[in-house]
Amino acid sequence: MEGDALKDKKVLRSFVMISQIGISMMVPIFLCGALGYWLDGIFHQKIIFLLLILLGIGAGFRNMYVVTRSFYAADMKREHDRLAYMEDLKNYSKEHPEEDFSGVMEGKKKRYPDPKGPARR
Repeated sequence: MEGDALKDKKVLRSFVMISQIGISMMVPIFLCGALGYWLDGIFHQKIIFLLLILLGIGAGFRNMYVVTRSFYAADMKREHDRLAYMEDLKNYSKEHPEEDFSGVMEGKKKRYPDPKGPARR
């Protein structure tokens, strides 16, 4: 049951992200296009519409970057922390060559007691 709830949560989060990206890209493009069309009607300069459409497209891509960065910020932080921990382990093993870390890295040595052992019934 927990796996289904977690899967549903991921699907919902993905749907929200896709919807938010679509909205945050289209709104600036349409607003700048409408403003450019209106200003073109007033000043009769086609370049205003083109410039504002390009500005809207740039704003849309910037919004897409900001939205995706905020959605993946927690994942990026967790990945950065994991890489920093591994780097610290490598540095520690270089500073202490007399200690054998091969069993820990390969999973041969158990660092913690067996959870089903006699003390854990």
